[in-house]
Amino acid sequence: MRNRRTLAAGILCVLAFSPLAQAQTQTKPVQFVQLTLTTIRPAAVADYEDFLKKLNAARDKTPGAPAVLTYAVNLGGPGFTYYAFTGFEKWADRDKFPNFGDMMTKVYGQAEATRLQKVQRDSVTQTRSEVFAYTADASLNPKNNDPPAAFMNLQRNELQPEMAAAYASAMTKIKTAQEKAGDKRTIIRRNSVQGLGFTNYAVTLIDKLSDRDVPNPNLGESLRKLYGDSEAAQIQDVANRGIRNRQQIFLNYRADLSHPKVTTSSN
Repeated sequence: MRNRRTLAAGILCVLAFSPLAQAQTQTKPVQFVQLTLTTIRPAAVADYEDFLKKLNAARDKTPGAPAVLTYAVNLGGPGFTYYAFTGFEKWADRDKFPNFGDMMTKVYGQAEATRLQKVQRDSVTQTRSEVFAYTADASLNPKNNDPPAAFMNLQRNELQPEMAAAYASAMTKIKTAQEKAGDKRTIIRRNSVQGLGFTNYAVTLIDKLSDRDVPNPNLGESLRKLYGDSEAAQIQDVANRGIRNRQQIFLNYRADLSHPKVTTSSN
């Protein structure tokens, strides 16, 4: 009887824990993000966006096609530029990504696929792809961007190489101070693993523009309250001096140009 009670209690614990574990898995930011920046010719906007819509229609019909969220520059960056976010948990997941040319040919036929690829090449003036890894100990109120936020503020930092480690430590302390102060924002921080070295970005997810009018806890006060005046000043100094170049880009989500879910097989 005692063994039965123990077994039953164990089953109840598993049942109680499973939804929590599942929820944590679902809300955790994806481990890696491929960020692709594409700038197009102003005269090619209609053609390029038509290409993206057809590309996503092909993804809808192709098992293994990854989720791709497309945002457009709203403020603070070059015009006619799109940011595409493609997430994956491990590098082996990319083995399942369909080949672009094969996918387009299968869905549209050779002639149309060739035409669409030419439209893409003729529209683009510059493109860059990088991969960033999730930095859990520096991210504030982390969650997966699903459903996609209507806006995001992306801060890209190029670091002084000799200060990269000190900067990372400072960001962890800043995140802790923000948590203690009750900062409600979701800020996902990532470090480059493919692309320009000693680079990271922080994305603040924003549901509506009026959210930017809500005051956040003063960072300086939050740091001083938690660490004291001397250490707080040191943390802020390292965070400032560690950055060689900083760029702030405000982006708006383009649902019409996105493929928000991984395509699974219908079989």
